[in-house]
Amino acid sequence: MIRNRFFRNVSYNTFQLITNQIFGLIIFYGLSRGLDKNLFGEINWVLAVLLAVFGLLTLGIDQVVVKKIAAGYNRQSIFSIYLFHVIVSGGIFYFILLAGYFFLPSTQFHREFLLFIGLGKLLLYISTPFKQLALGLEKFREFFFMSIVSNITRGLSIIVLLVFHKLTVFNILIVFVAGDLAELAFSALIGRPPLKGFFGTGWSKRRQILIMKESLPQAGVVLFTSIMARFDWIIVGLLISATKLAEYSFAYKIFEVSSLPLLIVAPIMIPLFTRMTAQLKNMNDIFFFLEWQIIIASFVALMLNICWIPVVDHISDGKYGSVNSNTIFLLSLSMPLIYFANFMWTIQFAKGNMKTIFTIIGFSFVINLLGCLILIPIYKNEGAAAAYFITILTQVILYLRKRTMILPNIKIFLLLFWPVTAFLAGYLAFVSFKHTGVRVFVTSIFFLSVILISKQASFKNWKTLQSLYQ
Repeated sequence: MIRNRFFRNVSYNTFQLITNQIFGLIIFYGLSRGLDKNLFGEINWVLAVLLAVFGLLTLGIDQVVVKKIAAGYNRQSIFSIYLFHVIVSGGIFYFILLAGYFFLPSTQFHREFLLFIGLGKLLLYISTPFKQLALGLEKFREFFFMSIVSNITRGLSIIVLLVFHKLTVFNILIVFVAGDLAELAFSALIGRPPLKGFFGTGWSKRRQILIMKESLPQAGVVLFTSIMARFDWIIVGLLISATKLAEYSFAYKIFEVSSLPLLIVAPIMIPLFTRMTAQLKNMNDIFFFLEWQIIIASFVALMLNICWIPVVDHISDGKYGSVNSNTIFLLSLSMPLIYFANFMWTIQFAKGNMKTIFTIIGFSFVINLLGCLILIPIYKNEGAAAAYFITILTQVILYLRKRTMILPNIKIFLLLFWPVTAFLAGYLAFVSFKHTGVRVFVTSIFFLSVILISKQASFKNWKTLQSLYQ
């Protein structure tokens, strides 16, 4: 029964991620096709700023809320405290947006983007207490339905607008606000029954202060991660141009979608590693799990580079393929490192080493900040991608220096072996063949053959992984 529940929860989480990624990509692609680069870049800049700001406004309270509800604390009281926080913090921020819109001097920038998309994100922000309630109660089915409404609404609407040639700025703003409003309404509808009462029941000033104090250690991590999440987008838009941001954000979005396997496997690792830590099991016993992830990341990066120019130039009418070839190459170099860094982070998180995590993320934040400010003005989009690569590489080095996982030289060699194999396979394919289909076929056969010869994907390892859930 426990394993069935685990499988059901992971399945809903996977479906939620896939659904949101697919419709997010549809939204992104529809806007890139229907708008010129300048407008597309401006919208992406606004989304980057709002993502960073609303991430900061949580102050880490969302994580504390999930933990407390899961631990059996009064759900009505905890929910009311977080709802109060998001309404007040979101309301203050939106008041600032309104003041800026009416009182700051006008510029060439479309300020209505910030005002209207900001309204939608405020509505989406207010829906988060219902989602955290569902997560705390392990109601992943309800969380699934709460989390997909906005993207589905916006994705389908943008397809219709694109087909009927009605993809205007006004219609886009209406769609963004309507999608986020629909998600808030749906979340409130689904989230109300577990509360067994009115939304405001159980709030108290004393508990509000206590939870804010408890979440204070998380606030620093949230500060760093929220700013880093789209800092490169913001700097490209500010220092270069909205057109260059349109190009960079397109490449980054495809790169982000290509990392979907990580988003699926990440929730599985946290309870697994926590259980292994509690049972004092050696993390090196599941080194193969890390190697599997590096293999997948290397192969995806290989396919991304081989298919990029012909596929993306075709679907974007030549706007985002060739111009982004160097950018996507630099971003794809980071892909194996992302899996590696997440694996190391999960070990530290399972051990409760929050100080280590805070230190590493804080240092990475500084590196990312300096990298973007130095490299973007010189190398533009390629500089942003290089800054991202340097930041992730820094995280991996710091986790290894903290002896997060003691890896012998032979194992470090194995982890380096797969990205190098993918790079050589891609290079030989580009030198030897001109047709994209032939390149994909040859490199896939070559990479798969190396995996089979190396015997790094054995059934024995799969059985070992399964046994850890028994």
